[in-house]
Formats: sequence, C-alpha cells, structure tokens
Amino acid sequence: MSEFYRFPAMAGLNEWDNAQQVEKIEEEAEEAEEAKEAYYGSDNEIPYGVELMDVIHAAETALRMNFNDSEVSHLHELVIEKNRKRGYYDER
Repeated sequence: MSEFYRFPAMAGLNEWDNAQQVEKIEEEAEEAEEAKEAYYGSDNEIPYGVELMDVIHAAETALRMNFNDSEVSHLHELVIEKNRKRGYYDER
C-alpha cells in the first residue's frame, strides 16, 4: 500500500470516469467554500475542516484512478519542486 494516501480506496473505483471525478472534486471544493462562509468567525470550524478533507479524499481518488504508486510519488515530488521554485514554502 502506498504511503502517500490518507484515505482508503473507494469501492467501485472503476465505475467512475475522470470527468465525473473532476466534478466530484469541484463539488467538494464548493462545499468547503460554503462551510467556510457559514462558519466564518465561528468557534466551530469542524464542518469546514471536514469539507477540506473531502476535497483531499476526492483528489486522492482521482490520482488512484490514473496513476500507480510510483507515479504518484513522482508527481508529489514534482509539485513540491514546482512550489519550492515559486517560493511558496517557509524553508528558512
């Protein structure tokens, strides 16, 4: 099992296509935005956090649908390097 993923693989993974999974990611991102707006300034940020985790879960599912563990590891490294070059990380 890959060390990258935080969630179990979805059942029926082969029943979804890429377009449907991208729609799912977008849906989860919209739900996160709605949760943040609903709880902005509130002491209860849990719904927002749960929706953010759903975005990660949906993205992990898309990765599983298209790439093997070795490819995911390589993609992870590429994203880190891209963002490092852009100065996004606090690496003092």
